Amino acid sequence: MVYTKNLVLVCTGRDTARAAGQGMPVLHLCLGITPKGALQRLQLPTAQANCLLGLCDPPLDLALCNPDRLAADLVFEAKRTGAPGVFADFEHDTPRGRALLTAFDTALHEADIPFFVPLACGRQLTHAILTTPTALSGGSLTAYISSLQGIYGAARIAAFLQPVSQDFTLPSSSPNGKTLTKVEREALLTHTGAQAFFSRELCAKYFTYTDTDGRAHFVLFDDASTLEAKLAQLTGCGVQTVFALFPDAEELLNPS
Repeated sequence: MVYTKNLVLVCTGRDTARAAGQGMPVLHLCLGITPKGALQRLQLPTAQANCLLGLCDPPLDLALCNPDRLAADLVFEAKRTGAPGVFADFEHDTPRGRALLTAFDTALHEADIPFFVPLACGRQLTHAILTTPTALSGGSLTAYISSLQGIYGAARIAAFLQPVSQDFTLPSSSPNGKTLTKVEREALLTHTGAQAFFSRELCAKYFTYTDTDGRAHFVLFDDASTLEAKLAQLTGCGVQTVFALFPDAEELLNPS
């Protein structure tokens, strides 16, 4: 049986209602920031009560604004909707973005509202819970999580369960390979006759093959079983919140 008590489903649009029907906590990506620096509702509020609020990345052409005023508006919206937390889904680490995150971090902490931020954009913050992706191409997932917990404290580390499906040409100088769809990956397995193996360190499956030009390839991928194993490892590491996009998490919630 899959342990899902620490799982939060990340949704947009119509997926929110479907995810709410699973009886799981939901993060609704429903807020944005206008180019003039005002908080904006991107979608109609979800019908589910006590839904975590997701704030999208601010526009790159964001005008000068008052971070403290925007932080106060964010706290007001979280309290108005009864949100048990806020996730700032910032993708770009910019000086203006850091100023906003710092103001949000202070205001939400003072309001006793948990604040989640991607690790890449939140290392400088004092209170925020830093969220790291689980898609690794090397090392060990448990060692990686443990190292972050040692730096920031166990209570300040959350995870984002992101399925990986990538083809690396060896030797590879990049942590990112060519993304493969499930259909492409399965066709490649069939064509090459390769055998897939499970890596306990990466908590993912992999196979190798040689292309027609004689180059060696390493394909790393997740399926329902590896996502379940990742969730179990994260739980074993004491990670209290694991985010997952709702379509990716459906097989965890409804195993065949």
